[in-house]
Amino acid sequence: MHVLAATNNLYPDPQATGSGRYNYEVGRRLVERGHTVSVVTRRRGDEPDYEQVAGMDVYRYDASIPRLPTTMRTLADIVDSIRTDEPIDVLSFHGALSSFGVDRAVPDSVPRTYTIHGMWSVEYNDRLVDPSAWAAPWHRLNRTLRHRIEGRVLANCDRAVVLSTFQRERVKAHHDHVPPIEVVPGGVDIERFAPTGGADSALVTTDGPTILTVRRLTPRMGLETLLDAFAAAETADAHLYIAGDGPLRKELSARARRLGIDGRVTFLGYVPDDALGPLYASADVFVLPTLELEGFGLVTLEALASGTPVIGTTAGATPELLGELEASPAIPAPMLVPPGDTDALSARLDAWTALSAADRTAAGRTCRSYVLDSGYAWDAVTDRLEALFDGLSG
Repeated sequence: MHVLAATNNLYPDPQATGSGRYNYEVGRRLVERGHTVSVVTRRRGDEPDYEQVAGMDVYRYDASIPRLPTTMRTLADIVDSIRTDEPIDVLSFHGALSSFGVDRAVPDSVPRTYTIHGMWSVEYNDRLVDPSAWAAPWHRLNRTLRHRIEGRVLANCDRAVVLSTFQRERVKAHHDHVPPIEVVPGGVDIERFAPTGGADSALVTTDGPTILTVRRLTPRMGLETLLDAFAAAETADAHLYIAGDGPLRKELSARARRLGIDGRVTFLGYVPDDALGPLYASADVFVLPTLELEGFGLVTLEALASGTPVIGTTAGATPELLGELEASPAIPAPMLVPPGDTDALSARLDAWTALSAADRTAAGRTCRSYVLDSGYAWDAVTDRLEALFDGLSG
């Protein structure tokens, strides 16, 4: 089977997001199972036009919304070069812009799936730190164009794939013409994200409990709430580590200073992907303080697989990941809080940091077992997608 994936980024390219990791993990496993995988993706740095990545044939293009006709011609040329090598059996769409060009260049007789990691126009809004900018004519036009491009591709697909039931309902409400939707969750590399037993804690060095979050520093991530809750928590020797970068970096640093906790908060900035495993494993508690639109949460799985308990909000799909786990008798403290509730989050931080190291370690073992037993390993995710592709390609 020849799968052609269209995505807006791909790990390990610079600025690869969760969708880029998803494509990489599933794609390389399909190759290992004997399938051919071609990937069309936007260029994010100085990567070559073509190269092989983990056995996948990767084709890159330069893109911009203002030069959309030129971008479409480039994508058509790439697709023509791919199809001369081996017929395409199924299209796997992930990013709206790349998918739009590939969709136009491939006959409708080839079956199509669209995995929606996040609505393109909504994600565009999320990057605007100043809400007043949303009303600017260019931004209104950009949002409308993104919405229509995504809707056009989605309507031409045989199946839509989402990572959570929360995302399924959002897609149905956001677009008028939606094909049958299947929920296939995201996954985690259970070998790369695993407890280290303290063997590598280079990024987290403190005598007290360590609290970690890995987030893009944007408004919806709830990091202001996390800082306020940490300042109100009673565990004075705890240390908070914030990994990630984004437009709110200066504001968050200033907030920590105003709260008088800057000596107990470390902004790690961008953390290389190969350093994330030891970082998760060396933390005592992971926090996902999202305010809204959490379509799945790969970081939640990565923390759990690393044996690190997670405190998350009830925003988006997080309850789907943590609800059953929280109900386990082996979990000694609640894991879910309402989004934006400083007092509730502070109480959760106190509850988890007050536990003995032995109790947190035992809870961490339960967290990892939950990931392994619930089908969240990438191999299990690939099984489901492979079956979907096989069924569509006939």
